[in-house]
Amino acid sequence: MVGLFMLTAAVAGQTAFSAFALACGVFTFVFAAAAGVYARRFLFACAFRPAAPLPPITLIKPLKGEDPGLEENLASFCRQDYPCYQILFCLASPDDPALAAVSRLKKSFPEADIEVVVSRNRIGYNPKVNNMANAYPFAKYDLLLLSDSDIRVEPGFLRRMAAPLVDPSVGLVTSFYQASGARGLWGWMESLSINAHFLPQAACAAYFGMRFAMGAAMLVRRQAFEESGGFQNLSDHLADDFWLGESVREAGWRLEAAEGCVDSVPGIGSGLGHLQHLVRWARTIRLCQPAGFYASLIQHGFSLLTLRLLVQGPDATGAALLAGIWAAKAAAAASLGAGLGGRQPAPALWLLPLSEWFSFAAWVGACASDTVVWRGELFHVRAQGRLEPAAPPLPMRHALPLER
Repeated sequence: MVGLFMLTAAVAGQTAFSAFALACGVFTFVFAAAAGVYARRFLFACAFRPAAPLPPITLIKPLKGEDPGLEENLASFCRQDYPCYQILFCLASPDDPALAAVSRLKKSFPEADIEVVVSRNRIGYNPKVNNMANAYPFAKYDLLLLSDSDIRVEPGFLRRMAAPLVDPSVGLVTSFYQASGARGLWGWMESLSINAHFLPQAACAAYFGMRFAMGAAMLVRRQAFEESGGFQNLSDHLADDFWLGESVREAGWRLEAAEGCVDSVPGIGSGLGHLQHLVRWARTIRLCQPAGFYASLIQHGFSLLTLRLLVQGPDATGAALLAGIWAAKAAAAASLGAGLGGRQPAPALWLLPLSEWFSFAAWVGACASDTVVWRGELFHVRAQGRLEPAAPPLPMRHALPLER
C-alpha cells in the first residue's frame, strides 16, 4: 500500500502530493479538535432532559456464540431500574453455546420476564435480523429495544432510552457507544477505533442533526417500525441499523439520541481480526454512503502526512501537524471517556499513530472489493449495503416451528 501511494506521488508529482497531504493534515487537525468540542456538547446536552413516562418495553437480543463477557453483558439488561419490561433472547440453534449463558441468567433472575426463542426460520441473508424476526411475534409491548450482544449497560439505561419518546414525533431513539474492558494490544486497537475515531466524529455529526441509528441500542415505536417495513425491510442488509434509521426517517418520524453511552466489549484478539473488522465496517459505509466515504479521505491526514514524510523527508510543518493530530485525537478520546465514565486505558493513546494507519489501510481495502466475510459466510455487498451470497444461497425456511 505504501508503494502504491509512493507511485501515485511520483506520477502526480511530489509537489502536488505534498500540497494535498498538507491540506488533508490541516483539515484532519481542525476537524479532530472541533469534533472533540461538539461531541462533548452534544453528548452532555442530552443529560438535561425532563423526566418522562416509563411505558413498558420489549427487549430483543439476538445471540450467536459466546462472546467475551457475554453473560455479564446480558445480565446488565436484567438489572434495569425500570417498572415493566420483557426480554426476548433469540438464537438460531439449540446447540448455540450462548444458550447456556441464557439458562443461567433465567435462574439468577427468576423475577425477570425472560423468554427464549430458538428457530432456524430465515427471511433473508442477515442472520441477526433473522433471529430478531423470529422473536418478534412474542413481543408484548409497543416499544421495541433492539441491541447487539456485545453491549453492557447501567441500571438506568432504559429510563434514558425512553426519555426522548415524550415527543410523539420521535419514532426511534438510539444510543452512542464506547469501547470498554479492552485487554491486550488488539483489544486496545479495537477500542481506539471506536473511542478515538468513531465516537467523536459521529457525536459531532449528531450535534448538527441526528440522522442515523446505531445497532448498539435502538428503541423504536412499533408503529414507526412497521411503517418502515419491519424486519422484512432489514433482512438483506448488512448495515441493518443504518437502514432502519433511514427507513424510519423516510416514514416521516424523527430520530433522537439518548443521554450518555452504552459500553461495547471488544472481542477482537488478533491484528488480522481487527483489520478485517475495520475493512468490513469501511466497505459497508462505502456502499451505503459512497459520497461520504470517498470524501472521508481528507480525514486521513495523519497517514497521508506520514507518506509525505517517506516521499520527501521530514520537515517542521509536517511534523507539527502530525503531533497536533495525535494530540487533538487523544485529547478528544480522553475528554469524552472521562465525561462518560469511559474505561479507555490511558497507555492505549500512545497507539493512536498505529490505529491511524490501520484505519487508512481499511479505507484503501474498502475500495478494492465489494465482498465481506460475515458469520463465516462470503457475501457481495451491493448498493445501500444489501447482501448477496457469493456462493449459491441456502433455501429460505419459513415453516419450522418456533421453540420457546
